[in-house]
Amino acid sequence: MMARDKKIQIASFDDTTVVGINSGLVDYKLAWNLNNTLSLDLVRYDDLVFEGAPYSFFYYTVGENYNVYNLVSLAYKDRVLFSFKPRLDYLFLIQGHLSAERQIDIMGQLRSIDGIGHAFVLEKDKGLRQVLETIADCEQQMIIRKKRQNNINEVRKQLKEQQAQFEALRAAQS
Repeated sequence: MMARDKKIQIASFDDTTVVGINSGLVDYKLAWNLNNTLSLDLVRYDDLVFEGAPYSFFYYTVGENYNVYNLVSLAYKDRVLFSFKPRLDYLFLIQGHLSAERQIDIMGQLRSIDGIGHAFVLEKDKGLRQVLETIADCEQQMIIRKKRQNNINEVRKQLKEQQAQFEALRAAQS
């Protein structure tokens, strides 16, 4: 019997809006500005590691059936994750349906942030699909690690509760 591949295959990125951002802001400062301006809660998770170099990876979602937001840095020291023309420092991804009005609103808010030179929606071509697949794979790995961590924390909590009950019984018997 053959082992099954447990990776989720993503057929399309049709519902993903990709915004290229040119900014001199450091990653955490840009994430802070995005959080304040767009009422998000982007949190930095494990970096996206590509060809041995770490690139900042921020993630936010309210839950199922809501948009998912990612902020990914494209530069680390003298290395570039993916090259774009004009030069981009970050990709801001919004997964899930966005109405035209909401997209225009988000773009206006992004352009109002001090420290952002340019922000524009990228057209999805073959090269961008590779970028999105790499980011989606990183996101999936992060979600799996987070679930494992939550499971471990839950087991630790249950063990502490059982230990406290055992000690209470022991004290009662003494």
